[in-house]
Amino acid sequence: MRQLENPVVVCHIDADGLTSGGIILKTLRSLDKRTEILPIRQLDQTTYDSIPWDRDLVFVDLGSGQIDWTEKHVIIDHHPPIRKTPYQFNAHQLGLDGSHDISASGLSYLVSKEIMGHSELAGPAVVGMVGDRVNNPLKGYARIPLETPWVKAVKGLKFFGRETRPLTLLLQYASDPFIPGISSEMKSSYEFLEKLHIDPKKSYHSLSKNERIKFNNALIKYASSRAVKVHRMLGEYYILPSMRKGTEMRDASEYSTLLNACGRHDRPEIGIGLVTGEDVYPEAKKLLRIHRRLLSKGMEEFRVMGAEDRPNFSLFRSDTIKPTLIGIIAGIALSSRLVDHRKPIIALSHEDGGYKVSGRGTMELVEGGLNLGKAMHDASEGFGEGGGHDVAAGAFVPEEQIKTFLKRLHLSLEQQKRK
Repeated sequence: MRQLENPVVVCHIDADGLTSGGIILKTLRSLDKRTEILPIRQLDQTTYDSIPWDRDLVFVDLGSGQIDWTEKHVIIDHHPPIRKTPYQFNAHQLGLDGSHDISASGLSYLVSKEIMGHSELAGPAVVGMVGDRVNNPLKGYARIPLETPWVKAVKGLKFFGRETRPLTLLLQYASDPFIPGISSEMKSSYEFLEKLHIDPKKSYHSLSKNERIKFNNALIKYASSRAVKVHRMLGEYYILPSMRKGTEMRDASEYSTLLNACGRHDRPEIGIGLVTGEDVYPEAKKLLRIHRRLLSKGMEEFRVMGAEDRPNFSLFRSDTIKPTLIGIIAGIALSSRLVDHRKPIIALSHEDGGYKVSGRGTMELVEGGLNLGKAMHDASEGFGEGGGHDVAAGAFVPEEQIKTFLKRLHLSLEQQKRK
């Protein structure tokens, strides 16, 4: 890293990619390097010409799957590497599972720590790992950022929205795990809180210690009575104490969603600015509002159009939902049980002469043998690009090959069920 001259950091646009990119950008600048950053949606033929290949490049959260192009450059990645290269730092080289043990942001922080020592970049490192659904709780190398004052591990309710959502919305949108009689039920959420004499306008983090204990105990008791796997409701989560209370940037999971909104709505530079400490939160908040509005619109379309029920997956197609959003909508539909939660959901949207394919599963399905990343890779081999993690993965498939892809995907998922 110290030998690079005027490097360009090339990163992915999701939360893990933006945090990784921001960490490495700030680290290189601490070495007085004149550094640029180039966030891209994917590294393939559609983006190849946008890469300044004659420069010193640092690929983060991508590159290990495109070794023929990237082997002469620095790579910091957690996706399975095709082969070893001289300047590659990959989770698998540490004997780690890149889907569960650490993500690119965690690896980037390890590199940064060697150069800068511990720093405030520990916060974004954890945000990226949480956004990429690294196993909770963090363990091993992934816990190194927790050694700093910039991240605090807390035990409590793991549902999304602890910092900014009123409790009624937190309960209504609780989906992992789904709580029958409360999840997706606004009226029931109000009634649950009224019985506890807890102000429904409060957020989870604004509850007093006694209120939080009462709330947790009551919710666990209620969920247990409805056969919910309550061990998935409580656990370790992460806050960034130096960030302002009441903002998405204080809770790692909400921060990751804020970054995703920036990347998925074509303003990744705003996300990079958040990570590197620029005053861009108001712009990011606007993008988050747009993000939520489009997700709501997309869910309305899903409820009207529905999904096709196939033997090994549910299939949702849309010609109007943005390719960067359709995977999120598919995930919400699955977790909200708008489709059969006993199998994954596959979503298709048109993009650049082909189909963007997004797959989402649940941790229960993964525990039963599901690996969407492998299924996507196997189904697209020879004519497309596919891969990702066991619980969430994607592919790009030429339009004329989509039927073949779906047949292969069916067979791959069938084989996983039989193992």
